[in-house]
Amino acid sequence: MPSLTNATDRHVVIDKRAGQYLCFPDVCLADDGALICAYNEFDQHVATRRRLLLTESRDQGRTWSRRRMPWAGDSHCPRLAKLADGTLLITDDAGPTLLWSTDNGRTWADQPGTGLGHGLIDRVQELKPGVLFTTGHLHRGSQIRHKIRQAPTEQMAYVSRNQGRSFEAFSVIANEKCLVLCEASVIRLPAPVLEDGEGAPPRLLALMRENSFVGEPMYASVSLDGGANWSAPAPTPLIGHRPTLSWTRSGRLLVTYRDVGADPGTKAWLGSLDELCSDFAVHGLHPQAGSAVLTPDGLLVQSPEGPDSLVRYFLRPLTDPERARAEFEAEVHVLHADVNGCGIRLGLWWKLYPDCIMPEAEGAGAFAWSPERPHKVRIVYEPGLCRLFVDGEPCGEYPVDPLAGDTRPILVGAVSRKEENGCEALWKSLSLSTWEPGLDREYSWRWDHTKGLPDAWIGTRVLELKNDRKASPPDFGYSGWVELDDGEFFCAYHHGGGDEPGYEPGLSAWVMGTRFCENDFGSQA
Repeated sequence: MPSLTNATDRHVVIDKRAGQYLCFPDVCLADDGALICAYNEFDQHVATRRRLLLTESRDQGRTWSRRRMPWAGDSHCPRLAKLADGTLLITDDAGPTLLWSTDNGRTWADQPGTGLGHGLIDRVQELKPGVLFTTGHLHRGSQIRHKIRQAPTEQMAYVSRNQGRSFEAFSVIANEKCLVLCEASVIRLPAPVLEDGEGAPPRLLALMRENSFVGEPMYASVSLDGGANWSAPAPTPLIGHRPTLSWTRSGRLLVTYRDVGADPGTKAWLGSLDELCSDFAVHGLHPQAGSAVLTPDGLLVQSPEGPDSLVRYFLRPLTDPERARAEFEAEVHVLHADVNGCGIRLGLWWKLYPDCIMPEAEGAGAFAWSPERPHKVRIVYEPGLCRLFVDGEPCGEYPVDPLAGDTRPILVGAVSRKEENGCEALWKSLSLSTWEPGLDREYSWRWDHTKGLPDAWIGTRVLELKNDRKASPPDFGYSGWVELDDGEFFCAYHHGGGDEPGYEPGLSAWVMGTRFCENDFGSQA
């Protein structure tokens, strides 16, 4: 994956101050050429003090003005939009509140977000003169569903027909019992021209965070009638939070987001609508050169103990473990493995050693195998049960909880990110098939070492703006981006700096920006 993490000339600190948790920025380009950045100053991630701050840049994001407060009220997760007439509009979760500027951000007028009953309000879309569209989410009820680890969410569409003076709940974009869909970013899709010459209703695309923390990707829904009705949410290739999606002038889709897959950080993806609406893509972590190397015999993983060199891959998780079925197969030769060095997770962890495979289940014993050659491991999952086969022979059945969130992730590689995870293993092939009848979904993935790395699709299409793999997920990755006059992009985001001295989870974050261009992406983007 191409990365700008160490490209210091591409990054700028927008605001960083000791004792302040600076977070959740968005950015837009005013008609006078100024970049406007709105963000929050908190005391901590779960804040007791929440201020809205603005700063601007007159040199395409290279330097930034002194910060100022556009109003004195509370603030949370501001979003910036520019309407067709140049008016700037901030939608703020606190209240909720709308702030308007008709002079390129120099002055602002605030008003209540009348009618907006959901939180984390998105950037406003102008469907036609006087008609505004946005969306927000909330948790419905207080009962925690264990397989999603929280109460279910509802993503609601809102429309204003009076230029934002009031909004009305318009339609439910998503309310899935097995998924936590939220933080949608909505854009307009190109509208076809009808045969009689009249324009079709606005078509909209919603890209949503999935919040179960099991490796589920973001999901997309489409409306063909201006937001009144939406397609069933469909998985995309990207694992992430708080997406910011829009069109580039070249006609491609660009999304920036918090990557919570195998290798966390602030990322950007560039591609077509068809690519975004395709299925899950494998995500990998192999931070050190030489830790995962393709050889004529297989993928050779060589990683010493510790948090800096481990190798692991996120495969497509189970969405509904109460009804799903899955089959996983691998051919692997383990040459060395610490206790957390090499494993497969499906239903439970299966730890691999040179001389045996060990299910991490109560009362389970090791199944011995020869350390001199590769072995074929097959794991079959059905609700409440996993069955193990080695080299075609059945080796045991192991109960798992079909209601637990921990049953859902499917991973290959290091069992722990921190310690006792040294490994040397040769992976020759991997495959995963899942059947989810309650979701009317089938998924199949096959890989062998002649096809490149297992995460090759992500590696050639995603750009890492700033890695933050050692930070807690809340402390990085909320972002906004804009295309500049010179065709480059500027992304503002908050960054925790998990690998820096003094970092404290939930207490450390600052706002920074990165310049990038289409040529920074992989060759297939």
